[in-house]
Amino acid sequence: AAAVAVARVVAAPPDVPAEVRDALRPGDDAESRRGAGLLEESSASAEPLTRLAADHRRLFVGGPGHRPVAPPTAPAEAAPALRRLRAEVVAAGVALPETPMPDLAQALMTCAALLTTDAAPPTEVERWYRELVDEHLLTWGARCLSRAQLGAQTFFYQGTAVLGLALLRSAASVLPPSVRP
Repeated sequence: AAAVAVARVVAAPPDVPAEVRDALRPGDDAESRRGAGLLEESSASAEPLTRLAADHRRLFVGGPGHRPVAPPTAPAEAAPALRRLRAEVVAAGVALPETPMPDLAQALMTCAALLTTDAAPPTEVERWYRELVDEHLLTWGARCLSRAQLGAQTFFYQGTAVLGLALLRSAASVLPPSVRP
């Protein structure tokens, strides 16, 4: 649920920030608690949706003559590998969203699907999961979220980025349920 929540926030500004806050349950580590505190501050200060939308645009989309602060696209050298990985996952019968979304959102949605699937052989799920985490989420995905954390002008996006980074670290230390011993 947390991976899907972060993916949705990267893909588009939230209509209901409380739904995102509810999905992003913090872990016991200090970073997660800090991210949760930032989301609580966002709620307490009633950050307006227009401000969240402006911060999203500045962080992830950019504008005329301005690159995004935290580009959510895979670097040119990683994009083909991400497309190939997603095609293999879909060909194996794992359901992935078909709506267009930035590469980081796609990678997070793929991660969420791999954590909940029983449609593919466990050895393949583990291989895809490790590749996704090691070659995408912990490299350019972490860079995007780090830039979002540092460049956000709202508590909401600061908190989401901090919790997203904690999520990526956690993803590196777990295996999907279908391949756990």
